[in-house]
Amino acid sequence: MIETYDKLEIYCPQLGMMLTFNYCRRAQAPLPCRNLVGCWEERLPVDSFLGEAFSRADLEAAFGGLPKTRLERILDCLTQIKETETE
Repeated sequence: MIETYDKLEIYCPQLGMMLTFNYCRRAQAPLPCRNLVGCWEERLPVDSFLGEAFSRADLEAAFGGLPKTRLERILDCLTQIKETETE
């Protein structure tokens, strides 16, 4: 049942407040938050839940193509600067 863990709460480092699992599993309406696995994996069987609750296409849409981290964006900018200087 998809609502099994809905009332459990956890601190969300992204939003800076306590949230329920219900919010996390619907954060990208109707898809789960991109950070759901990292936040909940120590408390719940997240992998099996996701496999039962969402299709493969939904999971790819939710977790595929994650945005670059701040460090990755900085390194990309430095690479671009270096390439323009050598031209």
